[in-house]
Amino acid sequence: MNWKTIFMNISIDSVLIDTGDNYKISIPRDHVEELLWKELINLYREKWFDNVIVLNWPGGFTNLRVGTLCLNILNTLLENQINFYNISKIDLYKRAYEKWFLPKYWVIYIWQKRNIRLRNFEENEKIWQYSFNELKDLDEMNNIENVFVEDVEDKEYYPEWMNGYLKYHTLLNWTDIYLIDDKTAEWKWISIDEFELKVLKSIAPNYMMEPSITIK
Repeated sequence: MNWKTIFMNISIDSVLIDTGDNYKISIPRDHVEELLWKELINLYREKWFDNVIVLNWPGGFTNLRVGTLCLNILNTLLENQINFYNISKIDLYKRAYEKWFLPKYWVIYIWQKRNIRLRNFEENEKIWQYSFNELKDLDEMNNIENVFVEDVEDKEYYPEWMNGYLKYHTLLNWTDIYLIDDKTAEWKWISIDEFELKVLKSIAPNYMMEPSITIK
């Protein structure tokens, strides 16, 4: 049997599943509870995967909760045949900052208008919570070259004043994670091997907790 590794991004607007062979599934947040379980079952029957690399947290509550729940149920039914590998976007973007790919401040949006976070990678500070109005008044936001935000589907949630800031979104491949500049379409990549990924038999939804993996 030819076992495979698949990738899941449960920390974005639509849950993305990528098998690495040009087979991708995108499930909008409003349909995740209805469709994700069915898609995983069908994918397992067709592709026979035994490793899942998950780009996990921060993200919307529904996608994190349902995504991890479906993976854990599947592995329970399969008597723990599947290995999970967890990567947080905070660890990913911190590594990108260390490689001079990204500015030191990250505006973290998790699909709640009054739940916007700001992360300082230079000082490795904890995440602080703001509303968009509070965020606008911060000194850190005065220099847009020092700040980046994620490119999300719910663009109407971003106020007009944020349009000038650098926007990135992420893609996974077999061995790498790609960061893509929304304005220039420039690609940056980080090897998954740069992270200490432990084998997990269950995976937890992380709702804005501190990073759980370290850089080699």
